[in-house]
Amino acid sequence: MPPASRSLRLLAFAVPAALAVSAVQPLLAAFTQQVSLLWALELAAPSLLVAGLLMVAGRLTDRKGDAQPPWYSAWALLPGAFLLAGAASMCLFGAFVEIPQIRVVSWELLPVGAIGWAAALVWVRRAAR
Repeated sequence: MPPASRSLRLLAFAVPAALAVSAVQPLLAAFTQQVSLLWALELAAPSLLVAGLLMVAGRLTDRKGDAQPPWYSAWALLPGAFLLAGAASMCLFGAFVEIPQIRVVSWELLPVGAIGWAAALVWVRRAAR
């Protein structure tokens, strides 16, 4: 089992990476003409931007060494990760159908999830000893 500090680094990468991979799906659907390109860009661009910003934030807040994260790390990170997973699922659904509510829900979940995830990540990393 890897040390908890490495697991936290992996998690700080995996959540934005999963969002980015999901955000690419509408673009792939647009290239195969399953959905319109404008629709795909409206879903993918904000999600890719947020994923990139979260990766940068995760990298900037990383503390080198084997600092142990606190016991409540999972509980602190879960709400933001859950909201970002919701935004990622909206991208996946948006690759199949063009329903306007998908875009609205995705745009609502992205900032709330990103703020929740980034704040929790900073909090957990500062509390690490």
